[in-house]
Amino acid sequence: MRICIVGGGTAAACLVMALARALGSRNVDLVIVEPSDQLWRGRAYRMDRDEIVVNAPPTMMTLDPDDPEHAQRWLARHHDGSGAPELWTQEIFPPRHVYGRYLEETLSQTLDGLTGAGWRVTWLRRRVVSVAPDGDKALVGLEDGATVPCDYAVLCVGDPSGYDPYELAGHPSYITRPYPVASTLDTVHPSASVAVIGCGLTAVDTVLGLRAQGHQGRITLLSRDGILAAVRRPRQVGRPTVMTPEIVRDRLERSSSPLRLSMVAALARAEALRAGATPGQIAAETSMADWGLSRVRRQLADREHVRDVDWLQVTTWALITTVHNWWPALPRSDRQQFFRRYHRLWVSFTSPMPAATAGTLLEMADSGQLQVLRGLEDVTPAKRGFLVTAQHHAVEADVVIAAATAAPAAHPVTPVGAHELMDSLIRNGCGQRHPDGGLRVQPETGRLVDRSGRPQRSLFALGYLTSGTHYYMSGVPMLVWRSEAIAAAIAADSISTGAGRRVRPRAQ
Repeated sequence: MRICIVGGGTAAACLVMALARALGSRNVDLVIVEPSDQLWRGRAYRMDRDEIVVNAPPTMMTLDPDDPEHAQRWLARHHDGSGAPELWTQEIFPPRHVYGRYLEETLSQTLDGLTGAGWRVTWLRRRVVSVAPDGDKALVGLEDGATVPCDYAVLCVGDPSGYDPYELAGHPSYITRPYPVASTLDTVHPSASVAVIGCGLTAVDTVLGLRAQGHQGRITLLSRDGILAAVRRPRQVGRPTVMTPEIVRDRLERSSSPLRLSMVAALARAEALRAGATPGQIAAETSMADWGLSRVRRQLADREHVRDVDWLQVTTWALITTVHNWWPALPRSDRQQFFRRYHRLWVSFTSPMPAATAGTLLEMADSGQLQVLRGLEDVTPAKRGFLVTAQHHAVEADVVIAAATAAPAAHPVTPVGAHELMDSLIRNGCGQRHPDGGLRVQPETGRLVDRSGRPQRSLFALGYLTSGTHYYMSGVPMLVWRSEAIAAAIAADSISTGAGRRVRPRAQ
């Protein structure tokens, strides 16, 4: 059985691990097609400053869902040679580049083991320009005209290209993608006035990167709503009981009426109340009126009153672990309503910043170096730098850094370097664009859906390409879960077709 993985970033790393668990005893020829000079790290986990850290506890960053402490043990053995397990806790997080080493070394060890068990593993450093079904198999086309015939092809082509709503690409003082900050920000003059478009974790990392290199100039974070990444709460022990994957699946199977967003919101509210929230607390956290650094300051103070079971973490986890069940079932009008009302809050709560980072931002704000503005309207080049206009404000900036990603429904974009591939999928009919971004896939398996609405046996997608069918695909836990579903589908299909079976030699 030959499996071709298109892409070699973090999504591909999660998929390889899932395939190893599902197909370890099979006869597999694994082909990884990735044109860059390194595998598995992805852009966000490459070498960078130590100040740029992961934003989740180790149990959420493990590559093995059956071993929650896998990442923690690796860090204890490898980080700086100290062997101190407390280097990764709910409050202290390792640098992103250290997590990149975890990805690299775990995949290297796994592939060595698979090769020893009889797998054949090939890395082709070329770009894929087409993928098409070939009977009941698939054919992957490379930029040099060569093709890779395979039983299954999985598209893991990464994140979209830089979000550029103000058409500034090409301007010498406009930075389109801040990672890795050590190299992308080193041209920013220490006294420059900097405008950062976005208020999420990428924007926060941009501020930390500027601060780490001794930046003295004014920094302004701007977005339409001014909602920053939430402040991560202390460790809690509670788990969802009202809104679990089993309960949501059962409701979807039993109900004769379509699922509506109001029902999802009601379940989340019931979960929050069961976990100890008051109506006032729920209203405060879901209000868009509380924004900017005042919101960060309040959330940092609220941490002192968090109980052992924290309603906000329990409810957020309930939403994360069930979104792949309820999102595909919502009518499009409700999905659009979600984007308008809840998308920014979702991003804030599912990608929170460490408390220490929040403290650093407040320190910079109190010194007058950092400000946050909402109501972003326009960014235009000026004689010197840029003029940024927000509600009731006009800000002059020497440098503008794009650190925001639009909701897919608002601005569907194509992953970096994948334009030809996307065009080929649509042109040959084996792919279909989703109105909310990305390509349509079968929710349960990740199989691409063709122009006639039929799932393709041999073609799968993982990560950003599925962002219409699957709303939330940016976190390692979700990539791990979706990888498990794809690996399970390939394993089941290969059993039914006999692909990949080891053949015992006949006795002579």
